[in-house]
Amino acid sequence: MALINKLIFFLVYFGYNQILPILGENHSAPPNYKVVNISSLLPKPYCQESTSGPAIGSQKLKIVPRHGPCYPNAKTPSSDSEQLMNWDKVRVRSINKKPKTTPLVLSNYDYGSYTVKIGLGTPRQDFFLMFDTGSPATWVRCKSCTKGCESNNRLYDFSISSTHTNKTSGCNGQFGASYNDNSLVQGIWGCDTFIGDDHEIGPIQDFRFGCGEILKGDFDQMDGMLGLGKGDSSVTSQIPSIQMFSYFIPITSSRMGNIYFGYEQVMDRSKDCSMTQFTALVDGECKDCYYVDLIGISVAGSKLDVSSKMLTSGGTVIDSGTVITYLPEEVYYALRDAFRQSMLGYTLLEKGDVLMDTCYSVNKLFTIPEIKFHFGKENSIDVSLSEAGTLWTPTDSTMCLAFAPAKDSSIIGSVQQRGMNVIYDLERKRIGFGTNCPMY
Repeated sequence: MALINKLIFFLVYFGYNQILPILGENHSAPPNYKVVNISSLLPKPYCQESTSGPAIGSQKLKIVPRHGPCYPNAKTPSSDSEQLMNWDKVRVRSINKKPKTTPLVLSNYDYGSYTVKIGLGTPRQDFFLMFDTGSPATWVRCKSCTKGCESNNRLYDFSISSTHTNKTSGCNGQFGASYNDNSLVQGIWGCDTFIGDDHEIGPIQDFRFGCGEILKGDFDQMDGMLGLGKGDSSVTSQIPSIQMFSYFIPITSSRMGNIYFGYEQVMDRSKDCSMTQFTALVDGECKDCYYVDLIGISVAGSKLDVSSKMLTSGGTVIDSGTVITYLPEEVYYALRDAFRQSMLGYTLLEKGDVLMDTCYSVNKLFTIPEIKFHFGKENSIDVSLSEAGTLWTPTDSTMCLAFAPAKDSSIIGSVQQRGMNVIYDLERKRIGFGTNCPMY
């Protein structure tokens, strides 16, 4: 009885959040909190194959993190935290500076580094392309490359493909993609047969893509880009039958995810998640990007005391290529302060992790407040972020709040999308978030 009285005293005196770290492995989280096992957020040294079953028709592409053990190039190095965050800063600047009318000014290329395997031509030539919801066109390095290509790069050779054409409309002319870090790709347009992964998509005849012949900048051995953004040359524009696609971004670099294409395939996959909610896609300044109406954020069940205009004035981009989420400064600092208040029982590190200023030293198990995004002024939905969708884990004993301040529009990055089935329904102009999905 005396022990119980002492425990009650400590709970009252220190507060529930402060006592949680010392309760051990059997403690459970209170309402609006989550218990996290840090090992679940760390990659393994080996590839963890996806356990998900095939969807109807199996129109899918496997998502392979390029800096993990599932990627076929053993020479590809792991990306450290500082490198990823530096790339992220360039990505954010690029999205915020995209004009409405200038064609094909792409964002930077190497952030979350998620790739998919595709084939071009007859006979088939395979490439691992980074998939990007902010890019309006697909491009690959070509054998005719005169600058920026190495002998170990995968290079498309149109001379050996019996299905290549440059004579029809849209299949010729100059191609160019510029990036905000002064990198660029120049070449020519071409068309050829497109096949996704192991013949699970296609063949699509006369697929239009850029053939990169001059590359300036550090493209880190990437094969090219699969453009899933808006625009006449995007994958969804060229293949009218796939006006709906979804993806599940793996929670660590040692796991693989999937992109599904087509209504039946996407909706069949969504059944695996306990809840799927939709909100409208809205228009924004960046013509290649997808925007959502983020109107509020909650931490530990309490909505941040900030005006919704702070979030809606610049619009909110949802992007597969940006790593963490960026919020207007006033909103970010309100989020950060609320998160810190809920983490008083943990050691806040004096020095953060490059862009992130809220990092903690943690043991194997720890507790975090639940963060929810609120979308839509009408028919609003509340989407809870997963543990992997909240945190950045640079080491096995350090975790950071995976958000940062920005001066312009908000951007929801790939970390916040981890653990979700994200659905793009272009015909109905809406986006869906499936939560409590089985882990890949």
